[in-house]
Amino acid sequence: MRHQHAAARRRVRTRLWLAAGVAALVGIASVAPLPVAPRTAGAVASGATAKPPVFAYYYLWWSANHWKSALGPNYPISASPLPLPATLDASGCGTRTKYAGNTLTDVPARIYSQDDPGFIEADVRQAAAAGLSGFAVNWIGTGSATQTATSNPYSARLRVLVAAVHKVNAAGIPFSLWLSYKASASVLSASYISNDLNYFVRTYGADSAFDRSRSPKVTVIWQGSRKYAASTLSTVGGPLRSKLRILGDETSWSTDRARYLDGNAYYWSSQNPYSNPQSFQQLATLANAVRASGTNPDRTAKVWVAPLAPGYNKQLAGGTACVPRKGGQTIKTLYTGNAASHPDAFGLISWNEISEGSYVDPMTRYGYQDLNALSSLIR
Repeated sequence: MRHQHAAARRRVRTRLWLAAGVAALVGIASVAPLPVAPRTAGAVASGATAKPPVFAYYYLWWSANHWKSALGPNYPISASPLPLPATLDASGCGTRTKYAGNTLTDVPARIYSQDDPGFIEADVRQAAAAGLSGFAVNWIGTGSATQTATSNPYSARLRVLVAAVHKVNAAGIPFSLWLSYKASASVLSASYISNDLNYFVRTYGADSAFDRSRSPKVTVIWQGSRKYAASTLSTVGGPLRSKLRILGDETSWSTDRARYLDGNAYYWSSQNPYSNPQSFQQLATLANAVRASGTNPDRTAKVWVAPLAPGYNKQLAGGTACVPRKGGQTIKTLYTGNAASHPDAFGLISWNEISEGSYVDPMTRYGYQDLNALSSLIR
C-alpha cells in the first residue's frame, strides 16, 4: 500500500508542476509506468486488426466541496496522508465506512478541485499516454437559451477541457472528445435539453477538440435516454441530428425509438461477469438489435458502443451491488467478453466516477492497477 500512496502523491505533484509551467510530458512520465509511443489516430500495424477506440466517461463535478460532501463531516480532510475512508473484505466488496456520513471507498493523495490550474490537462495527458482515444465528457448546461461558458461550473470546466485537448493535440498527441449529456439523474424537459444542446452546437459544433474520425458530426451520448418518451427524443433530435450524432443509453432497443437515435451506448457500470456470465450474450443481442434497425437519416449505419468497467461499488452511496476488481482481472474479462458484440467503440465507465467505484483514475487504494491493465488491452 505504501507504493500506492507514493504514486498518488507523485501524481498530485505532477499536476502542480503543470500549473507552474514545467513540461507536462516530463511530469506524467515520472508518475505513470505506462509506455508512451507516438500514435496516429486510426493507424494499425501492417497485418493487424484495428481495435475499437476507447472513450472514457469523464465527470466535471470534482470540486473541493464535492469531495467534502461525499466524504462526510467526520472524515479528517486535513490529514496527511489522507486515510482510506472505508474498508473492503477479502472478496473486494463487503464495504464498511470508517467515518459516519462517508460515501466513498477511495481518496486521492490530497483533496483537489478540477478548477486547480493544470489539473484537467494532466488528466488528458495521462489518459492519452495510456492509449485512450478520448473522453466522453459528462456535461449539463443551465437549460437557458442565453447561457454562456460561465453560466455554471460544468460549462466553465468544459471550456478548460477543450483548451487542454487543443494543447496536447498541438504537441502531436492524438486525443479527442465526445459529449456525454447528463440527463439521467433527473428527467429534464425537452426545452431544457434543446437549449443546452443548441448552446453546445453554437460553441463547440465546429471545434477540432471533438472527434470526427467516424462522422463529420460531434458524437453526443444522451445519458438516460431510456427514461424519455419517443416523442421527446423526436422533439430534441429532429432539429439537431443534422449537426450531432446522437446515441442513446437504452437497455433494450425497438424500431420505434431507433428512428430517433443514431446508435446506442448502453451505460452498464455494474455488469458482473462472475454472477451474470450471460451478460456477454445479453450485450451481443442488444448490439445485433441496434444494427438490425436500419440506417440513420444520413444513411449511416447505427453505432454500437459497448460498456467497459474495472469494477463497481456503490454500497456506501445508496446501492447494494458490488463487482470486485480482482487485481485488474475484471476489466480484462469484460473487455474480452464485450468485444464479442463487435463494438464500434468502448465506453469506459469511467475515468473518475468515484462514487460508484468504477474509476481508473489512479488514487490510493488501487494505484495504477486498472489503468495499466486497460493500457495493455488497448495496445
